[in-house]
Amino acid sequence: MKKATYLIGLFLGISLLTIGISSCAGGDLEAENARLAEENALLKEIAGPLPASLDQYFPPAAPAPIWLIEMFGLSGPFEGIGNDLGQGDIDGAMANFEAFKAQYTKMSTMVPEWTDKFPMEPVDALGEALESGDPSKVGPAMGGVGAVCGSCHIINQVKAFQKYHWGDFEVIEIRDPISGENLAWRDFMFAMAGAFGGITNDLAQGQTDNAIANFEAFEARFNALGGACFNCHPTERTYFVDASVKGMIAQLGEAVKAPNPDMEAIGGLAGGIGNESCMKCHLVHIPAQNTKAKWERYEDLFK
Repeated sequence: MKKATYLIGLFLGISLLTIGISSCAGGDLEAENARLAEENALLKEIAGPLPASLDQYFPPAAPAPIWLIEMFGLSGPFEGIGNDLGQGDIDGAMANFEAFKAQYTKMSTMVPEWTDKFPMEPVDALGEALESGDPSKVGPAMGGVGAVCGSCHIINQVKAFQKYHWGDFEVIEIRDPISGENLAWRDFMFAMAGAFGGITNDLAQGQTDNAIANFEAFEARFNALGGACFNCHPTERTYFVDASVKGMIAQLGEAVKAPNPDMEAIGGLAGGIGNESCMKCHLVHIPAQNTKAKWERYEDLFK
């Protein structure tokens, strides 16, 4: 009897312990799932694409960058508040506040996915601070509204620059002066880079004629590349493809065609061209172009 009672008690104890462990494990699992869901939402906001509903406010869906224009309509009166306060124009500051609040309310509904990014509490707090006439309250209240703007801009502004305002290199074609063919931008750049690298490669192999041919191909393509910049830049470039870089290219040509090419001097000139033109241009344009391409093919990245 005692043995049976002992066994029953042991069984009940183990059962209760198992239930307790399961309960704790279940609680831990729920907490972990909640944490992962929160982390996933944050990463998606930071690294994910802009809301699809924003497209309607930019070309080609819209005739002009409407969202940007509306943003100017928001920032103007907000900045005007500070300007009026600095001049002691309280009535002007209040008028600008009302204009800002109306535009803020309007924009809060334009992109449904972003409605929660337009909280009214900081705006109402600014209105109350202005009505109080207490400068010690107005400054922090304006800072609170500015923090709302900044928290959205820091995540989304660069994405919008890249998606809606940067041109697309993939639609540009350049006539290759060597083959006479129209090449896509990427193919043209590979051809030019190949000729540039071929100069020092051929010289290292003692193939001077080939090195000269590669230099002439590179120089011709570089000049053609400079003309292609006008696809996006309507004025003469004073960097990357300007006279100073072309001067280094001319010196490189002279060094390559010399009776006894000076490899050290050629290496220095090639490095100067690479650093002052190729690299600096790539640092400006490649991140935006690659990111722009990723936004357009976002879902494909996860297949």
